[in-house]
Amino acid sequence: MKKATLAALGAAFLLVVGCATASSVPDRLDKFVEKTEKEYKNYTEEDWKKSQEEYDGLVAEWEENYDSYSSSEKTQAMRAMGKYGAMLLEHQLAKASDGVGTILESIPEKINDIINSIDTTAIKENVEGIKEDVETGLNGIIESIDTARLRKSIEGITESIDTAKLREKLEALIRIFGGSE
Repeated sequence: MKKATLAALGAAFLLVVGCATASSVPDRLDKFVEKTEKEYKNYTEEDWKKSQEEYDGLVAEWEENYDSYSSSEKTQAMRAMGKYGAMLLEHQLAKASDGVGTILESIPEKINDIINSIDTTAIKENVEGIKEDVETGLNGIIESIDTARLRKSIEGITESIDTAKLREKLEALIRIFGGSE
């Protein structure tokens, strides 16, 4: 009886070890990615959520046992993870693109709403009021200028300019820049 029980336990152990070896994490990652590649273009958001959960579980298991894998198993798993990452990125870009498309489609409507909300009559009245204020202000400035005093100030400025010195400086500049007098 003991021998039969030990034999059954031994057989069960070999079966478990055999199954574990045949179904290593790199192999399961490969199968998962192959399945995803066939179906992901039709995934709903819920499908992606389930897929991501399964993928995260496989990656966690992979990371736990990383040192126990051969270099070929590591390469196999990394390749599968890269493929999955590419599919996930494609999905996320498509989703983002849809969001941007929706935003872009709504822009003309928003612009039209803004245009329709502009009160052109009020703007015209305000512009006319500004125009009148500017005209009145300019007329007031012009009327307040003491032209005789302004003329006298300009004459004083021109008299104070040393024209001989100015001519001398201009001639020097002309020579510097190669012009002729």
